[in-house]
Amino acid sequence: MSINSYAQLGTKKISTEGSQFNPSALVSLYEFDFRDFGKNRDDLDLAELSFAGDIPIPYNDAGNLPYYDSTEIDSPLGILRFHNMTINYENISSNSSSPALFNQIIWQGKRYVPFPIIIEGFEMMARGTLPKPKITFTSQNQIDAYDNFFIKIKNTIRSIGDIIGLEITRKRTFLKYLDAVNFKSKGGIINDDDFVIDPDPYAQLNPDIYYIDRKLKENKNVLQYELSSILDLENIRLPLRTLYSEACSFDYRGEGCGYGNNVYGAELNGGAPIANDKDEVISTLLGTGLSAGNPLLWDKANAQSYSKGKYVYVDLDGIKYYFVSKINNNTYSPFNTNYWIADQCSKRLKGCRKRFSSPLPFGGFPATAKEL
Repeated sequence: MSINSYAQLGTKKISTEGSQFNPSALVSLYEFDFRDFGKNRDDLDLAELSFAGDIPIPYNDAGNLPYYDSTEIDSPLGILRFHNMTINYENISSNSSSPALFNQIIWQGKRYVPFPIIIEGFEMMARGTLPKPKITFTSQNQIDAYDNFFIKIKNTIRSIGDIIGLEITRKRTFLKYLDAVNFKSKGGIINDDDFVIDPDPYAQLNPDIYYIDRKLKENKNVLQYELSSILDLENIRLPLRTLYSEACSFDYRGEGCGYGNNVYGAELNGGAPIANDKDEVISTLLGTGLSAGNPLLWDKANAQSYSKGKYVYVDLDGIKYYFVSKINNNTYSPFNTNYWIADQCSKRLKGCRKRFSSPLPFGGFPATAKEL
């Protein structure tokens, strides 16, 4: 099966499980992407952010799985992964004085460590406004390792200067779809006596991606930020591209259009001139067939004589503009409309259809029209 097939199957599983009367527990996992903040900063090292003390990992070979990524060579900071869930776990090692520290989750081969964070406000409002979730880091005094980690996170943020714009991703799946290594029946610690596990890295809801917008609170035990969608960040205005229902916004023969370069494999007439800006066929207007001039590229310094129906082009800023001669023995500049017809597009669907078969690279948005 292809990746797309696995992804489609995973989506179907999520939909089916979510509609059950008694579905598996919904698991929320969080990723904090520090990579952009760590670029060209030799004084920052995410690997130094670790739990204090010698904390054994009870999963099979899970101790080798990092809870941070440093995939960019020039970025010592990577991605921190957390969860804040309480799960029914078993098989806790007898040498552990803090069993909660073992409550770690492996998902898609990545390790999410438990940490007392509170994230709320992801729900969409009925009136259509974008949600502005809040994230709160807290210290948990009864477990020293959490307190030490909380202090390290605060110190790291101070060393960066600010984390406004930090990307935070919420991933959600159902408990039964977590990696097999998590479960008691596979040597893990999560009790799966009461349900059938079905590990599937593709079974997940669409990720929620937000960005830290502003700091709300900071004291000895609490660090709180407000998040915003990319659509709601300051200085971002939509639409970034104006939507025209009937007109194409692409430059004819330029990027997006591509006529003359067979970019989409649906080009007609080999990219030759066809019509003017009123969708009038040039060969019909002239009463003769069209053919390439010699030389095809018009040169002002070495102007040649062209017969009726011959076409040439002029290259301006990387775009070829074509012109068809109206007369025989034509030595005039192609920009002289008395002697040449410019190959132009009407920027309407009709003009696009004269140049392409399906699919049409039309740069307009017909579906936005009130009446079609």
